[in-house]
Amino acid sequence: MKTPVSLIIDDPAPIISVYHEHAGKDATEDGRPLVATYPNELLFRFCDVAEKHGLRGKFSVVPMAGNKGDLIRGFQGVSRADLNEWIACVQTRLTPAFSVCPEMLTHHLAVDLSTGRDLPLNEKDWASTQTRETLTPYIAKALSLLTEAGFSPVGVTSPWDFGIEVEEEYQEAISAAVEQVTGSRVAWFFLRTLRERPNAKPWVALDRNGRTLVSIPATLRDRFWESIDTPRTDEEYVRSVADRLISEDGTRGEILDVLNTGGYPILITHWQSLMSNGLGTGIRMLDTVAERINRTLSDRVEWKSFEEILNMVLANKAAYPKPVF
Repeated sequence: MKTPVSLIIDDPAPIISVYHEHAGKDATEDGRPLVATYPNELLFRFCDVAEKHGLRGKFSVVPMAGNKGDLIRGFQGVSRADLNEWIACVQTRLTPAFSVCPEMLTHHLAVDLSTGRDLPLNEKDWASTQTRETLTPYIAKALSLLTEAGFSPVGVTSPWDFGIEVEEEYQEAISAAVEQVTGSRVAWFFLRTLRERPNAKPWVALDRNGRTLVSIPATLRDRFWESIDTPRTDEEYVRSVADRLISEDGTRGEILDVLNTGGYPILITHWQSLMSNGLGTGIRMLDTVAERINRTLSDRVEWKSFEEILNMVLANKAAYPKPVF
């Protein structure tokens, strides 16, 4: 059986840049204004690359991006036409190749569910002191918004490392929320990154009372992130960043390092990394990396969505024990 390779896309939202909302700065490292929105044309360009190379993985949708509204009621400064076009594009061009999930509610300030008002701390800090009783309705709200928008989420992504300080409570809350909203007693989540760890793979995080939760980690770094902070778009630069993940001939790079230790190459990038402050340089980097993977490693790896990885783990739970942190 070929080794799964998968792609994590963190932080997408319709039009709004959640990075702009929570970055705590107004400019890139090289001094250009940090853009606040990404036009749908950049989403279409990403979809073109994903379809061209048969990419599969996980795609977040932040349902209340930047505390500016939500997927159902709409977002401040975003037209209903653009919002509907974005949602329809993700539904028709990215699913089921990408498992769509919420990245909790806002990826910014936490929300008081009882009032709908923002709390004076971000979601990560809020989650660090919560229990399953408070986390479950919060996660369920995120899942419900995606479900109402027409998606079928059976997993979640942590904004930052949301829930890591109370991970056992968090795991119970994810499992309970997924069952409550979707009826599924199996679920997955993305929280941890296992970089430079031999044989890095997913693991069974929770398996009791008829419910199973699988943790799917990233095993590589987001090498496209640096494209946010440079105006360079030349082909030499694109190739130089791609080289860190996989060389032109497919014999070197961080993807090979993971693969050669028996691990699963689970790539990670962020919507802002692909958008590159509006230049789309990261999309070109992804295009180059994906072409090299498919051309040089097709006899060793196969693209998988997160739901496909979930099902692989469920079929042989004993082969995916929890790692020691």
